Amino acid sequence: MIEVFDRQLELPALPALISALSTAQTNRPFANAAIALDASAVLRIPGHKKSVGIIDYLNAQHQGPIILPGQVVQEFWNNQLNVIDTISKSLQKNFEAFMKDVERAGSETDPALISLKAGLDDFKDRNGALFHPDMIRRTEQFLEGLKSTAEVPFAPRQALHQSAEHRKKAKTPPGFKDPGDGDFYVWADLLFGLLKLKANRRNFDRLILITNDAKLDWCREGKPHPVLFAEARALLEVDFDIWTLDKFANGVAA
Repeated sequence: MIEVFDRQLELPALPALISALSTAQTNRPFANAAIALDASAVLRIPGHKKSVGIIDYLNAQHQGPIILPGQVVQEFWNNQLNVIDTISKSLQKNFEAFMKDVERAGSETDPALISLKAGLDDFKDRNGALFHPDMIRRTEQFLEGLKSTAEVPFAPRQALHQSAEHRKKAKTPPGFKDPGDGDFYVWADLLFGLLKLKANRRNFDRLILITNDAKLDWCREGKPHPVLFAEARALLEVDFDIWTLDKFANGVAA
């Protein structure tokens, strides 16, 4: 893995760029894919409108590996849990008050008001689950189920420290738009865990990361950054896809 990160081994960068630029749509089955979850997915799955189907699929139906990178566990505690426990309570109170003010304001035919209300409704549709007062218990139950199905790998930190520093300076994905090296270690943990599974003859035919992170240091319009795609190909000999939680939920329900 270090040899790939240091570019001591050839990286299929040009084929990865061509794949990223392609507009062709594929609907390949994902039953044998390695499915990875990031912190944003873990946060939102328990409150998703299709949570029952998603959780049942991850806990009992999926045939390939399920990966929860060790760095995700750390970041969930440090950041995402705070969203559930504190920020969401304040957000719910302020959101509901603002919605009432919007509904009282002006004419219902005012284009600006209509646009504002549509934006608020869309925000609530996307994030409403975070307002639920029972989210902590739901999240605990979801994680309890993952204990028997998910791998939680940690890549060696000291061995990768120099790679993390160099990638940040060179704007190598993932995470160069954020402070710190957290996203890099999510990626490193994920690849490290899958390499161990391959060494133990655990087969999978593609890698899918479930995330709502849409920044360009991960993906563009649903296509993974070519460098990440190339690293996955070089190390694991499989294609790499990035799906939103909604896309995954729809695939599970299909």
